[in-house]
Parts: sequence; structure tokens; C-alpha cells
Amino acid sequence: MASELSQPDGLRYLDADCVKHPSGTFAGLTLCSRDDHKLGAISGVLVEPASRRVRYFVVERRTALVPRRYILAADTPVMLDADDRKLRLLATENDLERFDSRQVGPFTEEDAITAIFAQPAA
Repeated sequence: MASELSQPDGLRYLDADCVKHPSGTFAGLTLCSRDDHKLGAISGVLVEPASRRVRYFVVERRTALVPRRYILAADTPVMLDADDRKLRLLATENDLERFDSRQVGPFTEEDAITAIFAQPAA
């Protein structure tokens, strides 16, 4: 998977606690493949404030008791199972890409203003 994060200037990290959906937030959601294979837990998203779009899910996985973060493109179809707290998508472990959180800054108040006043995406 080719990474767009080599130029992360327009992307910002938003914690899963701050991402709401009709039955709560992304905090504590498990990310699963369509065949119910656990890929990890959603720890946040990478957003592009100017276009108001989520570009990547940030997925935390524990390997040998060490948490590691990965990204997964958010342009794949997803299905939220609110009762089981799972987000199922058309992806596999091979679609996960290592993520270094130092590459992307946090979502700020200035980013919120940009998102509010930016021109609508075409």
C-alpha cells in the first residue's frame, strides 16, 4: 500500500473519543475484517480539515504486549455494528501500514475554524 503520509501537511490526528457516530464515539470500537478477523482497536482518525474528510483510521494493535499504531485508508466501505462495538470493513491485515504519530500534528482549534469556513468539497 503506497502511503500518502510522506506529505502529511494537510492531515491532523483526532482522538477516537472526539469522533462521534449515531450510537456513541469511535473510542473502544474494534476494527474487523469482513470475515470478523480482529485488526485492532480504533484509537483515532487522520482528518483533512480543509476538505472535512476522514482520510485514515488509526488502529492500535498489541504485539508482544507492546502497542503499535497502524493506519488504514478510510475510503474502504465500512459497516458499524453498534451492539457489538465493531466496525467491519473490506480490508485485511495486509492493508495496515505502520504509523508514526510524530508525522501528524493534533487537530487544533485553528483546524476546526478551517473546517467550518473552508469551501465545500467539490
